[in-house]
Amino acid sequence: MNEIFGIPMTGVMITLLIVLSLCLLSVAWVALRRPVIFKMGVRNIPRRRAQSTLIIVGLMLSTLIIGAALGTGDTVDYSMKSEVFNTYGQIDELVISSHDVEADATMAGGTTIDASALGIVDRAVSGDSNVSAVMPVLEVRMPALHDAASLAEPDVTLVGLDPTRVEQFDGIKSTSGGTIDLASLEPGEAILSAKMADGLEAGVGDTITVFYNNESFAVSVAGVGENSFLTGVRRNASTDLETTGLAMPVEHLQALTGQVGQYSAIAISNSGNVREGVKLTEQVGAQLMPQLEGTGLGVVNVKQAGLDEADEFATVFTALFMVLGLFSIAAGVLLIVLIFTMLAAERRPEMGMARAIGTHRSQLVQQFIAEGAGYAIVAGLIGAAIGVAATYGIAVGLQAIFGDYVTVEAHVTARSLVVAYCLGVVITFLTVVGSSWKVSRVNIVAAVRDIPDVVETRRKKSGIIWGGLLLVAGALLTLTGLSGEQSFFFYTGMSLLPFGVALIGRYFGISSRLLFSLAGLYLVGLWLLPESVSQNLFGNLDGGMEMFFLSGIFIVIGATMVIVNNTDLLLAGISLLGGVFKSKLPAIRTAVAYPGAARGRTGMTIAMFSLIIFSLVMMATMNQNFLALFTGDDAAAGWDVRADSFSANPVTDFGSALQAQGVDTSDFNVIGVTTNPSELFSQARSAGASDWKTWPVIGMDETFTRESTIYFERRAHGYESDEAVIQALLTQENVAVVDSFVFPSEGNITAGDSLQLEIAKGNGQAFDPIEVEVVDPKSGLVTTLTIIGVIDGKIGSLFGIYTSQATIDAAYSETTLTSYFVALGNSDRAGEVAKSIESALLTNGVQATSIQDEIKEAQRQSTGFLYIIQGFMGLGLLVGIAAVGVISFRSVVERRQQIGVLRSLGFQREMVSQSFMIETAFVVGMGILSGTVLGLLISRNLLMSDEMSSSEFTSFLIPWEIITVVVVGTMLVALLMTWIPARQATRVAPAEALRYE
Repeated sequence: MNEIFGIPMTGVMITLLIVLSLCLLSVAWVALRRPVIFKMGVRNIPRRRAQSTLIIVGLMLSTLIIGAALGTGDTVDYSMKSEVFNTYGQIDELVISSHDVEADATMAGGTTIDASALGIVDRAVSGDSNVSAVMPVLEVRMPALHDAASLAEPDVTLVGLDPTRVEQFDGIKSTSGGTIDLASLEPGEAILSAKMADGLEAGVGDTITVFYNNESFAVSVAGVGENSFLTGVRRNASTDLETTGLAMPVEHLQALTGQVGQYSAIAISNSGNVREGVKLTEQVGAQLMPQLEGTGLGVVNVKQAGLDEADEFATVFTALFMVLGLFSIAAGVLLIVLIFTMLAAERRPEMGMARAIGTHRSQLVQQFIAEGAGYAIVAGLIGAAIGVAATYGIAVGLQAIFGDYVTVEAHVTARSLVVAYCLGVVITFLTVVGSSWKVSRVNIVAAVRDIPDVVETRRKKSGIIWGGLLLVAGALLTLTGLSGEQSFFFYTGMSLLPFGVALIGRYFGISSRLLFSLAGLYLVGLWLLPESVSQNLFGNLDGGMEMFFLSGIFIVIGATMVIVNNTDLLLAGISLLGGVFKSKLPAIRTAVAYPGAARGRTGMTIAMFSLIIFSLVMMATMNQNFLALFTGDDAAAGWDVRADSFSANPVTDFGSALQAQGVDTSDFNVIGVTTNPSELFSQARSAGASDWKTWPVIGMDETFTRESTIYFERRAHGYESDEAVIQALLTQENVAVVDSFVFPSEGNITAGDSLQLEIAKGNGQAFDPIEVEVVDPKSGLVTTLTIIGVIDGKIGSLFGIYTSQATIDAAYSETTLTSYFVALGNSDRAGEVAKSIESALLTNGVQATSIQDEIKEAQRQSTGFLYIIQGFMGLGLLVGIAAVGVISFRSVVERRQQIGVLRSLGFQREMVSQSFMIETAFVVGMGILSGTVLGLLISRNLLMSDEMSSSEFTSFLIPWEIITVVVVGTMLVALLMTWIPARQATRVAPAEALRYE
């Protein structure tokens, strides 16, 4: 993985190393110039080992989360790149049929080219030291059958290679070791890939039957080779669909298929080994492309395209995990502030004495920095190590979900470890510095006597200065967001404004409680505004994943401000429990007194739990609702079974062919047909754009168009109903409809070479027809299609640009894939019918599937991935749990004298313990309640918003099971973390506690 958020990782590492060095140099300066201060700081670390351990656990979580996020990116990058290198081996580029000399990777393996292309390529690279080998390749998709084992593969790739040149590509490696001599194969013999041999349970000497153009051919297995491009293993980079294969000399395949003098591609190997050769791709292309002008040939950088895709996926994964991990990191920052606030409170008399004998405030800061640096350095090392362990755990989960498509192998680079460690330590160190500066401000007399500071009622000019700065900053960000139509800047500015108003209002004597309560309500209201209302007020603004984090931060801040500034009302309600549990009344009243007296500490703890619970509840709720939507009755567009057939063995009449094989079609209500000019993606672009992008282009016959249950979330001007759009597809030329994912929107993640169209925002609004150009890769003919409708996103089985079959026939010289859709009278039989279709039409290479099962499988993978994300985000709960532990342990030390007083007044041990438990239950419970409610409200707003591509949610579903597990589990663990120090508090002897200093 080379980038994160568009920034080179190497640059990030160097910058962080410099910043970390500056931080450590500042600590070293304290150690050298202020050795006594330094020793006073670091001596506190081993004094209370249990508490120091809890502190380190809390501080290490930021490093752990960052390390796990970066490690996951490295894992995805490494696994996908390994797959690319293993598959392509020495092959770096392919020359294929193309209207453009710079061909697209999705077009490889389609149209054949004349054998004269080999001479053209040979001459073009002659004398080029960057090229080590050139070889012609012919490949054909067909079904294969192993009669002896009664096993079949409906879609395999039979590849023909030049025996005289294949050794220059390192040859075909045998699974038993060594290289297989392709030239020794007789006509009718082939080498199976290991995956195909396993699937068919075939070995050397067995006979495999392959079918081409509806004729059967017997092929004898001469050897079993490793899975690679040379043995016919093909993977569609965009869908992760993989086919197995077998190989034979190209002349034998040409004779078998009647394609004498034809190739599919010319393979090129660059100088260097498997990994080094790809670095010369750009130079080879620059030399080759000018020579291919006007030849109908183009260059596909197949290996580089695979590596680029791996980088892109890794970057997306890392960014996703980092953004979601920001909630936990933010909670970790609050924990650091909380820890040092409590340390200062515990050592207040000590700090007062130090100041009384001449210690400067800056020296107190240095003392805390020395201590904090010690915690941070150790915590960073532990966090980085556990981050690696978390990466391995995530890799196991990814392998379980995506292992059928790519082998996921955990891998963490040294660079990522360095970045994670540096960033974790730097975040901790800077937070420690800020916290230390704040806690070093003590009243010497009050601190020495350990009494509360005298609160000054005079107005401070700093309040109005800070208020003014926040107003100016908020106004500038708001205007910037409006002018650039950027949600991030606009809502950040709008969220800062109330703080400026509150600070200025407080300067003029208005109640702080009133001001900050109103500010909190304003923030909650702003972020919970329905999208339709916010659009009417502020216009259409663009945003991405960062808005998820921003909304969580500000809405939690707002809710926490309301709670903290009105704790007396909330605590009064808790106190009423004393009327029910009279025997617990003293414990309850004592418990509710402390949160109200330490509002800052209470607020930070509530915010920590609220942040994490908010993110978990929101993710779980969104997942639950999308799962219900995309697996609903409308997802399959009214069809039950889809059968795909490649052009190598066409089915002339689908229904008749099934009946001829004895398949009962009486339950078939209707059969619709679609065609695709490529295996999946075609080249398309917005009219007038210069670069070609990729997106499926699908032709529909009249039956499919009429019988499909299709809804449109947007329609072009002039088409007032869904029926009008359907009628246009039946009667007008060159009109099309498109899926909603082709339009960039919040939450849509698409590859950089995918087609992206622009459309006016707002659901249900008519739009101006959009013109899209598509191109025939063989003839270069460009056809303009007019988009007149956007398919509702809940129809998950329809993906691509859909137009009439007549339009496809006119735009493309041939089609590659034909799909037959069947609507059944009894949809519950879809799986059974799919199997019977596939069995009956095996010789045609037909692959049939239940559409509903396919949708559910896709959602299973999506859900599994989201569970991994939720587990990753759940690491943040460790922050809150660590916070409870730190608070509880510190509270016992801090309140030692108070406990002694209570015990001397008659408090029983159980009442002291109950007081601590009730206090924790209140604080943690408020955080959990706040996070849960806010997460549900934000989720509902998003799901019901106009911006959602699939906006027709029939109901709002709440994942009560997941929420219950999270809420109950968090509360129980928090109470357990409190119970340990609470039991310790009960052992405090009154006389000893009263003498405690």
